[in-house]
Amino acid sequence: MAKRPQQTLPTTPQQTQSAVHFSLREKVIYALGFIGFIIGGPAVMAYLAAWIPGTFLAEQPSTFYLGGVASAIGLFFALWANYELVIKGRGGAGNFGKIKLMTETKHLVTTGPYSICRNPMHLGVFLYYMGFACALNSLISLVIPLAVICVAYIIAIFIDEPRLERDFPDEYALYKSQVPRFLPKALVWRRK
Repeated sequence: MAKRPQQTLPTTPQQTQSAVHFSLREKVIYALGFIGFIIGGPAVMAYLAAWIPGTFLAEQPSTFYLGGVASAIGLFFALWANYELVIKGRGGAGNFGKIKLMTETKHLVTTGPYSICRNPMHLGVFLYYMGFACALNSLISLVIPLAVICVAYIIAIFIDEPRLERDFPDEYALYKSQVPRFLPKALVWRRK
C-alpha cells in the first residue's frame, strides 16, 4: 500500500525585524498574569489545603518530589509557549474574544511546543497546578487544576481556534489536522 506524501506544517518566518515592543499596559498585564500564575494559583491551593483536609495520594516523600517535577515541567512548557508566541508569533496570549488585552499574534506559531500540541500554554498551566496539588497531596486543591483545564478547553474551542481559523485559514487547517489540541503527539493515537 503506497503512502501519501504528508504535507509539512509551515514554519514561522525568521524575524528580521526588531524585537516585539509591548505597550506599558501590555507589560503590566503580562507581569500581573505571570504573578497570578506563579504565585496566586499555588497560594489559593495552599490556603484551601490548610483549611479543608483530605488527601488523594499515599503519604510518601516521592509524592512531593513527583509533584515538584510535574510543576517544573508545566512551568517550563507554559513559559516556552509564551516565548514562542511573543518572538515568533509577534504577539501575546491575552485575548478573550472581544476583550483584547494584548496585541494578537501576527503569525501562526507551529514550532517549539506548538509542534507537539496546539495549546502548550494551557497544558503547561495544568501540569504546573496539578504538580502543586500532588506536592500538597490535598484533595481540595485539585479543584484549581481541574477548573484551569475546563476553562482552557472552553477558551481553546470557542475563542482561540475560531480566531486562528479566521486569520490563518489554510495554515491553521493543515496544522489542526496534524497536531492534537492538548495532549502531546506522542500520547495521542490519531486515525488516518
